[in-house]
Amino acid sequence: MSRPVLLIALALGLAPGPLLADKTTVYKSKNADGTSVYSQVETRDAQVRRVDGRDPNLPPAQAGEAPKSEAEKACETATKNLELLGSGQRLQRDKDGDGTPEDLTPEELATEKDLAQRQADAYCAPAK
Repeated sequence: MSRPVLLIALALGLAPGPLLADKTTVYKSKNADGTSVYSQVETRDAQVRRVDGRDPNLPPAQAGEAPKSEAEKACETATKNLELLGSGQRLQRDKDGDGTPEDLTPEELATEKDLAQRQADAYCAPAK
């Protein structure tokens, strides 16, 4: 197996881990031809490694700061979508899967705004 394929397999195998924990246990071993193999399943003669599961581009968590709930994250996303959809910017989407983005029509923008507003209404706590 080639190195890029192994790296992709490793990335796919570890993808759920960083979402669930700050630290993930990874086992590194060598296969018969000497290629390094990484797994979350312990194998014979494997080296144990603890890896940080946080995205390195994220700011460090503040002491005492509680992680955001799923509803808070959904509210944040809906709010950002509403801002973008109301910005008047030219927005595009690959509508037919051919890899070429096409401008959203006014009707599509209205539909997207309505959806984002409904999401904001559902997930954002009402102002007190």
